[in-house]
Amino acid sequence: MEKQRNLIIGSVVALIAVIFVVLNTSPVAINFGFFKVRLPLIVMLVVMVIIGMIIAWFFGRDTKEKTDHKVTFFNKKEKKIE
Repeated sequence: MEKQRNLIIGSVVALIAVIFVVLNTSPVAINFGFFKVRLPLIVMLVVMVIIGMIIAWFFGRDTKEKTDHKVTFFNKKEKKIE
């Protein structure tokens, strides 16, 4: 049930992002400090969405691994030293 809910929420967010990107197609200048690049805003928005998805994936994966380690740590049996 939770997977279906996450799929629906993710699909709605993706649809909103696609609509937003398609509505913004005018060229913009991006200043990187040493040089400027002039690209359509749609390209920049798509790149930023992809970078955001990658960052979210890394943070989501990291949290699960930390949780798994904590659970395993507490489930280990302690050895008594006599």
